[in-house]
Amino acid sequence: MTIEIHSPNLQVNERTIDAIKKKVLNLSHLGEKISRAEVFLTEDAALPREDKICKIRLSIFGDDLFVSKNADSFGNAATAAIRALKKGLKKKQELRNEPPEEVTSTVDI
Repeated sequence: MTIEIHSPNLQVNERTIDAIKKKVLNLSHLGEKISRAEVFLTEDAALPREDKICKIRLSIFGDDLFVSKNADSFGNAATAAIRALKKGLKKKQELRNEPPEEVTSTVDI
């Protein structure tokens, strides 16, 4: 899996980046084949307290998952985004493992 972290015009400390990478890598253990993860760290001055935003896009073979969360720090925003992605990945697995609706056909000869 390729992990790209983008933080345009921001200085994010290495400890936070390493923690985010580790959390994103743990998503690959949920059974999905994640080919790429893009993490965008931005700030929004319009939000009074929760101005740190973490957006994560997972590229899964045949599909993409995208989550955006904001919090008072990048670490907390990333934790909330990872939690939402885990929920989305589990939902995706449940839908894939459901048996298809019964299909019947009638043929008269």
